[in-house]
Amino acid sequence: ERMSSGGSGNYYNIFSPTAHIQTMKTSEALALAQSADPTVTSVSSTSQIATLWAGMGQIVKVKCETSSSGSKRTIIAKHITCKNPRSFGDQRKAASYHVEAAFYSQYSAALSDRHICCKGLHTEDKSSGKGGEAEITIVMTPLPNATIHYMSGDTARAAVRSVARLHAHFWGQSKSEAAVQNGLAPQGTYWYLDTRPDEYDNMPRHGLSGKLKKAAHDIDEGLKSHPYQTICHGDLKSCNMSLSADPRYVTLVDFQYVGKACCAKDLAYLFVCGIDVDDDFEERQEEAMLRLYVDELRANGVGDDDAGWGGALPTIDGLKDALDIAYCDLYRWMLGWGVWGNGFLEDRVDRCLDQILETLG
Repeated sequence: ERMSSGGSGNYYNIFSPTAHIQTMKTSEALALAQSADPTVTSVSSTSQIATLWAGMGQIVKVKCETSSSGSKRTIIAKHITCKNPRSFGDQRKAASYHVEAAFYSQYSAALSDRHICCKGLHTEDKSSGKGGEAEITIVMTPLPNATIHYMSGDTARAAVRSVARLHAHFWGQSKSEAAVQNGLAPQGTYWYLDTRPDEYDNMPRHGLSGKLKKAAHDIDEGLKSHPYQTICHGDLKSCNMSLSADPRYVTLVDFQYVGKACCAKDLAYLFVCGIDVDDDFEERQEEAMLRLYVDELRANGVGDDDAGWGGALPTIDGLKDALDIAYCDLYRWMLGWGVWGNGFLEDRVDRCLDQILETLG
């Protein structure tokens, strides 16, 4: 659902040495830069670092001069233009950019201080409001390092800690619902059942796929009503991450599909589509990752009743159960769209689906 950049497969390849084509007028870049930082006096260069899916815009790196003793700075401008989106998929994408703009304008300042995201510097929304279109520009700080291509070991653990920090900020029904009222998506992720009717229709009706198709609405409802609600990132691929200034954490980008969901939806996607896992992942690594996740939630105040956090700290057993449901939900979408990621998913769903249906029933 994301972006492409110069054939590298790296959606936010801000630090690539590859020469990029200039695609933004200097005057336009200067106006954006000065909106983000009034000390900017001139623009020395602009270069395209990525294009958005379906030709809906671009991401531009702007190098600036400032009035502070010849100081220089770099900003990133994500410019979205989606006129008259007609297909269901294009309407979903256009809506997602409004969500991303809300995230950067309202939440990135606090979360960037904790290495979770880049800091939003300026947001413009010139959308007419007609037909679900989007004409939005989000100006932000650049990533601290190059985006990640391979995620294992310490880098994978850093990702789990950062996801927990993000979730902790919105943990519980009341905080996550308040974030929805402030413009984040009522349902986080890009594969939830209500937004993927075509893929649901494409699912084969026999075997495990047919069984999962029949159970899809019960699984979806089980996740919506699950007590472990938070705001999920919704697209935790490695190329949407960079090692942060603190190497114990990563910095995330691409917040189009950030919204309310059971925390296990982010974890399932991270474990299947983000982290590069070994053959013993289910036997040894998965539980260790869940324990690290819970430890980070605890360190960030989740479960602290004295602080009025409003949501209980999840248990390991509770997370395992939620994760199985989320694995089934993720595989449901893949069976109608295309299966990819780590190879344990099909066997895992096959093993746990009957028990899940018994529990949800």
